[in-house]
Amino acid sequence: MNTTQLACFVAVAQTLNFARAAEQLHVTQPAVTQQIHALEAELKVQLFRRTTRTVELTKEGLVFLGDASAMLAIYRRVKERAECADADSRESFLIGCHSTNDLWPLALPLARMRSQRQNLYPVFRVIPFEHLYRRLLEEAVDVVVAFREDASKEGIHYQELTRVSLTRVAPAPPECPDGLRLCDLTREPLVVLDPQKCPAAYRVPLHRVLESCSPAQVYFCDTVEAALTLARAGFGAALLPDLFQSRPSALCFTPVVDAAPLSYGLHYKTLTGHPLRRDFVRLARQTLGDPAPADSE
Repeated sequence: MNTTQLACFVAVAQTLNFARAAEQLHVTQPAVTQQIHALEAELKVQLFRRTTRTVELTKEGLVFLGDASAMLAIYRRVKERAECADADSRESFLIGCHSTNDLWPLALPLARMRSQRQNLYPVFRVIPFEHLYRRLLEEAVDVVVAFREDASKEGIHYQELTRVSLTRVAPAPPECPDGLRLCDLTREPLVVLDPQKCPAAYRVPLHRVLESCSPAQVYFCDTVEAALTLARAGFGAALLPDLFQSRPSALCFTPVVDAAPLSYGLHYKTLTGHPLRRDFVRLARQTLGDPAPADSE
């Protein structure tokens, strides 16, 4: 079964005339007849009842007409979409992350890059943490925006953009006038990110807190958004990297003074032969971080 056979069948079903169907399709009448015969042989049913004067759809033909029309419509949509894609001259730039919360600082470098490259098309890929760097090595994404891991990953370069403090987020401020410390967090229920789905820089201070906490007072979440929701609902204070675009008035954000800042930046496999990547890393460094050169390759 192919689209030519389907088009011939639908044309004959609509006109109930082989000659007019052939005229619509700009082919010969024998060609239409041949396609219909081949389709009937494949389906093992008779689709039309023919006499010397009339053409009628059989019961099987009536049932098949809806399916044939639907298949042709899908084919045409796919073809149109592919043709439009070929005409799209925009440059795709794939940015990987493991949380949408990690993306908002990129708005400024992307805006500057767009002013220089009018055909830029940023595409974001939210990828599970354990697969993030493998996708980078496979070059399924151009860059990954994430917190730096303690151990360097072979074949991957890193450009720090900023340092982010660890922050307690809750509806009420903590009772620590002289500054909040990690040990103070053990006095209340906690909402934290799943240690298996977050960077080592977050896991180290988190484990220090969890060692002194009862399991019943800790709520684990897969995403920053989920942690903020539980914190706002009063389940506990969320311990999160302070990478927030906005601070809801219903929540208090308090930095943890004895937790080392987390390094946030861009990971990439190579900039050689990739001018779009090189420009983005350069602009991100200029707008968000230290203007020093990126890691050598």
